[in-house]
Amino acid sequence: MPLLVRIILLSLALVAYAAGGAALAIVRSRGIDGTARDAGMTAVALSLIAVGALCTIPGAGPLGIPAFGGVTVWASYIIMAQRLGVFRVQTRPTEEEAFEEPHRHA
Repeated sequence: MPLLVRIILLSLALVAYAAGGAALAIVRSRGIDGTARDAGMTAVALSLIAVGALCTIPGAGPLGIPAFGGVTVWASYIIMAQRLGVFRVQTRPTEEEAFEEPHRHA
């Protein structure tokens, strides 16, 4: 298969995996908010991931699905879930920050 075709297939897979991960984050966010389960968005997420897998197999082989797709879905889920407020990624406070007194504003 020509290199250009592989690049195009993997580019389409990247977009599909990223959108699928974002859709999974939306499903999770709605579930946490107590909103009714959204089967439509779940189906969209699974469909996008399936399209990504179908584009990955000819472009990189079956091992490309977990290597390329798994990482892309995971990263897009983390980024979108953080933006939606599902969780926060924080770092440990430095020693200076740990010893500072909290400032209270009236």
